[in-house]
Amino acid sequence: MSKKTIKELAEEIGVSKTAISKKVTEKQKKTWFAKIGNQFVINEEGQKAIRAMFEPVKNNQSQTQSQTSWRNNANQVGDLEFYQKQLLAKDGQIDMLQKLLKDQQNLLDQQQRLTLQTNKQIEQLQLEFSKSPAENSNKKEEIANPDMQNVANAASKEKTDIDTLQTKKGFFSRLFSND
Repeated sequence: MSKKTIKELAEEIGVSKTAISKKVTEKQKKTWFAKIGNQFVINEEGQKAIRAMFEPVKNNQSQTQSQTSWRNNANQVGDLEFYQKQLLAKDGQIDMLQKLLKDQQNLLDQQQRLTLQTNKQIEQLQLEFSKSPAENSNKKEEIANPDMQNVANAASKEKTDIDTLQTKKGFFSRLFSND
């Protein structure tokens, strides 16, 4: 080993120059460091001592890193299972929504067909009605059956009966009557 600068030793150990400067006392600096030009170099004895100072830190860091990575791996496995369950649930929701959308599309299509059919029937009836009103009145009489005429007659008779009863009663008696 030869003399090394603080920067070279820091890179070799895997720490910063400042960390080395903070660990080394003034007394140690005087014995281990020498200034050559603008740089401080460290002799072999100082290099060994500084490596020894940072050795436990590196071991602790590597243990901490391995423990952290193990925890991260365990968390990642748990997260992976959680995300897979979530994905399956989301896939089910998407399938359900697609089915609902398809049903809605079918209902909308049916509604549009019925509306179109109704509009065509209305147009046909309007054309028939506008052609000849006399023919339409004859058709109406032919279409109407005797039962319907009886119902209409009964309804008009009841209306006239109610009107006559109301004219005989006074205002307040009509207003507060229970019939």
